[in-house]
Amino acid sequence: MKLFYTFLFAFLSLTSWSQTIDSQLSKSYSKEEITQIKESNSLPLFEFALTHACYLIDTPQGKDVSNFQTIQLSKNTNIPMEISKEPIVFTDLGLKILDKTQYFLVANTNKILVVKSRNILSLEMQNQKK
Repeated sequence: MKLFYTFLFAFLSLTSWSQTIDSQLSKSYSKEEITQIKESNSLPLFEFALTHACYLIDTPQGKDVSNFQTIQLSKNTNIPMEISKEPIVFTDLGLKILDKTQYFLVANTNKILVVKSRNILSLEMQNQKK
């Protein structure tokens, strides 16, 4: 009987985990894209990406960043963004993980938002498991 309850709890936990990931990913991806992610067994990578894909750097002096798209991180456009200890979640910004690293100028700051590529995230995930 204990074994039955263990399996039931594990099943319910996995279902809940999957729904949470699905709801986060649905901010940036269509249902069809999420289905493809699941079918390709990439869901763990995207779960890892939710908290590890984005980071901020200072804009390098002398670097031409005029081609970078500008992104707004704070809700109020008149108030400069406060740098938070919380991870920046790419789906909250409507962004997708691509095969190349993405760079965005952060509005009203001297920061660049970096969104890591699939390959970089995959390598980091593998190294974290070691």
